[in-house]
Amino acid sequence: MTTTYDAATVSTITTIARNFLRDFPKFFQVSFDAVGRTYELGSPNIDSDSLWVATYVNNAPVTITSDTSASSYYSLDARNGILRFNTTPSASASILVEGYYYEWVLPSDLEFYAGHSIEQHIYNLDLPLENMSAIVIDTIGMHCVVESLWGLLTEYSRDIDITTSESVHIPASQRFRMVQSLLDYWSKAYERQAKSLNIGLERIEVMNLRRVSRSTNRFVPIYKSKELGEYGPIERLFPEISEGMIVIEEPADKQLNNVFVDIEPGVSINSSAIYGM
Repeated sequence: MTTTYDAATVSTITTIARNFLRDFPKFFQVSFDAVGRTYELGSPNIDSDSLWVATYVNNAPVTITSDTSASSYYSLDARNGILRFNTTPSASASILVEGYYYEWVLPSDLEFYAGHSIEQHIYNLDLPLENMSAIVIDTIGMHCVVESLWGLLTEYSRDIDITTSESVHIPASQRFRMVQSLLDYWSKAYERQAKSLNIGLERIEVMNLRRVSRSTNRFVPIYKSKELGEYGPIERLFPEISEGMIVIEEPADKQLNNVFVDIEPGVSINSSAIYGM
């Protein structure tokens, strides 16, 4: 994502989302006899930062940690749990791999969902993300859970039930239905809290619609509202006027250019309103 946010706040949002999801890292340990250069670790969503790899040749360990130098020894497909060495280990070597994996969501994926959740909540708020209240950050974390479950639901939608001729039934779609029920619960919980705080895409906003006079081609003035029986002077409001420009590609037909003719508007009748800011 091109937009950057405060790293500490994003970390807080991902921590809230992971605690709600209960998707904590789990330990795994596998060993292989050196046959080829590609090995399946048996678990998806590997945490690359915690990976520990060692090769044993004649009971002499050679440790390869997950720091920057590890890329010269192997590459890791964290999503599918596949380890591939750059060079084939010797036939007499043994390989030991330890680390942690996540059952549902990788940290990078959770940060991706957190970024989307942040964008949907601060686009119409002037307050910076790091200065928001803790309850607002908590609500954004709940929306991150909803985004994560939507991603899982899309992935699990490819699961289909299997029934064999021997009457063996494998309900693979049960995982889809489980995530679907979780998504329904968290969506309602998030919507309830977001509406209470009036944040998010469904935030209620009060605004004045403006129209352009047909006779003058100018905005019709807006005046400050007054209570019934208030006889003070009329005060005009000057809201910020948007440029109203939408960046699009230039038309290929040059005849469409210079259609607008900039002329002085006609004279109209003005009221006796008092103009003030």
